[in-house]
Amino acid sequence: MKYSAEFRLTSMDIAPNGSVRPGALLRYFQESINLQMHDNPPTTEDLFDSGLAFILSRTTMQIYIPFKIYDTVKVVTWANTSKGATFVRSAQIFINDELAADIITVWALVDFKNHKLVRVKDAVLGIGTLDELPDIPLPEKIRFPEECEMTLAGEKNIVYGDIDRNNHMNNTRYVDMICDFLPDVENKAVKSFTINYLTESKIGESLEIYHTANGGNDYFYAVKKDGTHSVDAEMKLEEIK
Repeated sequence: MKYSAEFRLTSMDIAPNGSVRPGALLRYFQESINLQMHDNPPTTEDLFDSGLAFILSRTTMQIYIPFKIYDTVKVVTWANTSKGATFVRSAQIFINDELAADIITVWALVDFKNHKLVRVKDAVLGIGTLDELPDIPLPEKIRFPEECEMTLAGEKNIVYGDIDRNNHMNNTRYVDMICDFLPDVENKAVKSFTINYLTESKIGESLEIYHTANGGNDYFYAVKKDGTHSVDAEMKLEEIK
């Protein structure tokens, strides 16, 4: 029920300050999911062809040790026992058998032809589930500090390179976008983050990114021109010594 895949970090996975780009870790996690389903059909493409797609709702990641260029990382992922219309999936990332990061994600399975959610009990998948979870909190709704004013940090235009097979901005691209607006990011490394994906962002749309800092955390939300929230995020960073 657990699935392992190994990847070698590339020079493009490492930021100029030497820290790993968190979006790169999410992409290897995403690819390990795709590989598990490829080896245990129906595949993600099979689902798509039948009008179904997994859409990420929330994700949280904690990073414990530094990642370095050309490290071989092992991603171990598994689907969790779930209920209702909520699908939970976990992963752990190892470097030389040392735990380097934990991930927990929450998904919805969308029947986009009939515009409805598929419940766990009705989903026909080729993978089993486990009760086991990494030793980190489940991703929850982000609560912004009331005492802090959110200020405009910048704007992001959604372009062709951002979108995926579902024709919207890929979930792994949001954390890259948020990192682009982190203050003093060139001197810091991301240690943990939680992202709430609220509405899809499509090519040609523009997002305004708002930011505040409080209690050692950085908070962000992105809104479309009509005021619709696209994504909320909470980031924890540490100084690079």
